[in-house]
Amino acid sequence: MERNWDILGYVQGPPFPSRIVSPYDQAEMVLVPAGEFTLGIDEGELMQIFALDGKKNPVFMTESPSRRVLVDDYYIDAYPVTNTQYAKFIEETGHRRPILWGKEGGDDPLQPVVGLGWDDGRVYAAWAGKSLPTEELWEKAARGTDRRWWPWGNDFCAGYINSGELQIGRTTNVTQFPKGISPHGCYDMSGNVWEMCEGSWIENMPLMRGGCFLGRATFVRTTVRWSPEDPVDGAHWLGFRCVKEIPKGEVNSHESA
Repeated sequence: MERNWDILGYVQGPPFPSRIVSPYDQAEMVLVPAGEFTLGIDEGELMQIFALDGKKNPVFMTESPSRRVLVDDYYIDAYPVTNTQYAKFIEETGHRRPILWGKEGGDDPLQPVVGLGWDDGRVYAAWAGKSLPTEELWEKAARGTDRRWWPWGNDFCAGYINSGELQIGRTTNVTQFPKGISPHGCYDMSGNVWEMCEGSWIENMPLMRGGCFLGRATFVRTTVRWSPEDPVDGAHWLGFRCVKEIPKGEVNSHESA
């Protein structure tokens, strides 16, 4: 089931409201304004991350070189998709259940849905009239325009997110860490669960961003990249959120009308 909704008609803009609730999955979404930002890290930052991590992890080398990227206005889910939202999707579509439902903590209502893969995420996004984010859209929402390493800034603060430093060892409710929100108002863009993005990584594997509850400081940065072992069924640490893009041509037509 693929749905679409007229974002410009829905928000009655421009100007665009800073927050909306999407019509099908009732997700709160936040506006990320059009403009340039820096994607990735430069060589100097890479050396600093190696020093912080205590070794030269080749995974982090894929974040460099940095480059300037221009994106148009878009909305992104303020939280990862929850089990409650995914249950509504299954009820309406008959789509398969996540493989971890029924196991301890696997289907807690306000926790991010896990135990599913990219095809599942794409079908959900289409049902909601949205899409999975590209890593460019994901990263701008996570770090803003000032090149911050974590959503709140450049100094790591244990306790701002569900990362390995807290040793919780599992996912947590998506609203639990308000100190860790991004400049645009997104929760859990570091830690809790890795998040699916469109794009490919090493050996054409699908790409995920943001780190999870197992990762420590260097592995929950806004520019870190990784891929799962199983892109079909995912893992207990892999979730997703959706975006709704606002095509620039439609904005220009709307303004001229």
